[in-house]
Amino acid sequence: MFDNKPGVRALFSGVILSAIAALCTAGVLYAEQDTSPHIQANRDRNEQMLIDSLLPDVKKQAQGKVTYHCKLISDRRIGKNMKAYIARDESGKTLGYISSFSTNRGYSVPLILIGGMDSNGRITRIDIQLSRETPGIGDKVERRRGNYLDQFDGLAVEDRRWDVKKFGGDFDYITGATVTSRALVLASKDFIEVLKATDFASLRDCPK
Repeated sequence: MFDNKPGVRALFSGVILSAIAALCTAGVLYAEQDTSPHIQANRDRNEQMLIDSLLPDVKKQAQGKVTYHCKLISDRRIGKNMKAYIARDESGKTLGYISSFSTNRGYSVPLILIGGMDSNGRITRIDIQLSRETPGIGDKVERRRGNYLDQFDGLAVEDRRWDVKKFGGDFDYITGATVTSRALVLASKDFIEVLKATDFASLRDCPK
């Protein structure tokens, strides 16, 4: 009989294994296709929540609904093709700006932050968008670990000497995380200076 021949048995086993692999691959692809819209929706929702938190008083100023117009901003001090948002009320009045910005001054690179600036050129809030800082050391600056980032709220460039106190500046730093603390201070100064000098009308829109 054919099924007693080793070569035929091996061929038959190979066909069965290939079929199983194909079915598994098809199942994974179907699951990814089925869940990807939900994953993207969750990401968009989380991103919108973060954006809303960076201009905390914007809804109080707005006459109705707030809209965010996404632009791409590039500058050697904050990174290339970073997302920047113009917040406007229904009348078209600009209420503030939000932008991601990166720095290579931390322990691990890049350290990507996101911040808000009001229409008067003052920081409204700074947060960390992506950090690979050393757990237990560099990550001490994160909001889940404390309120270190609150010291930037309401500041303009001219209000402070933008460095940590250890290096002659006005900003506190976290013991054991001096490098990351200083990276945040210097990067936040770059962020506010770049946004104040940017002609947002000249920037290209974010891809849809």
